[in-house]
Amino acid sequence: MSLRVAYPTVTDCGLGNNLMAVAKAYLIAQSCQLKYQPPVWPPTIHVKPATKNGYGYYFPSSSNDRVRTALFAYSLRLQRKLKFRIGPPVLEFTRESYERTRIQDIGEACLGYLKGLGFHDPVRSVVVTTGGMWGGYAAIKRARVWLQSLLLSHSETRRRLEELEAPAKGRLRIGVNIRMGDFKPWNGTFEEGERVAQLPLDWYVRMCRLIREACDCEFILVTDGTREQLRPFLDEIRPINYLGQPYSDLLGLLLLSRSDLVVCSNSTYSRLACFLNDKPYIWISDTLVRDRSNGHGYLWKENGTPRTSRIKAVPVKDDASREAIRRCFALSHKTCALPEGLSRFLTSGGAMPIENWDDLLYGDAVFLM
Repeated sequence: MSLRVAYPTVTDCGLGNNLMAVAKAYLIAQSCQLKYQPPVWPPTIHVKPATKNGYGYYFPSSSNDRVRTALFAYSLRLQRKLKFRIGPPVLEFTRESYERTRIQDIGEACLGYLKGLGFHDPVRSVVVTTGGMWGGYAAIKRARVWLQSLLLSHSETRRRLEELEAPAKGRLRIGVNIRMGDFKPWNGTFEEGERVAQLPLDWYVRMCRLIREACDCEFILVTDGTREQLRPFLDEIRPINYLGQPYSDLLGLLLLSRSDLVVCSNSTYSRLACFLNDKPYIWISDTLVRDRSNGHGYLWKENGTPRTSRIKAVPVKDDASREAIRRCFALSHKTCALPEGLSRFLTSGGAMPIENWDDLLYGDAVFLM
């Protein structure tokens, strides 16, 4: 009997990073006729109060999970060090292997990789492990529904989600993600491609003030900040929030993924939430890498270099683009008025469809407004 397994390599990083690895392993299992092996989660500073198993608080491992994962990891170490293996071969599906296939979907790419090695046959035993954020969201697009179900699998989170969403019933829901925590404080300047830095709080206040002027809405705050840090925002905007409540990692993602508009932080947490959400989002344009025209920008890549081949030939001075309802509104921290397209979307109560689907998450260059 063959043993065919796919399992993700998870780390002590944040949830947005790790769920990408989990989604990769799931899709590989689906495409390659493997069994998906849930990970054994390590401790992490991001889960508060601290637990011995980090995100395993939400996704607990069985004793069998722990034994199997330990054996796979041990076998992989032996293969690397001694070129000797115990049990089925353990293959790492790496970025290099993925890119060589020239297939976007991670599952189908891995199937092509296994075919090249002769391990695509379902009667042959093989263990495939993968991790990291390479490949981006386009590689895991097929996993969106599964990830939503995974987030909803934690019963306590589901209960709290229903309680927090109740006051916003029937109104436009604006999710606001303000990242504080381990992000460095804003120093008054921006760098292109900058990450893990807080955004100015007055930008969030101004955005929400403009949104409130345009529509009848309820703001839902998702944050790892404290009341003291967020006092100006809380006093003026008065959002629905769960400040002070423990174990809210999944709760925040779900609230943002179900919002009608998301005002993002510059974080993988916001990116993952928008990936799970088909509605518009606002991204601060000052942190984006700009193209040669200085009129379009896109997310920082792992090597710090924009993929210029993905930039779309949209004229910078195109009034129609300012009026479009966009998937991504890239707005400056100095913005004092909403673009026409965003106002149209809000005044329609979120009923009007997106007209321009250029999306940072999939490597597109978006219009800077």
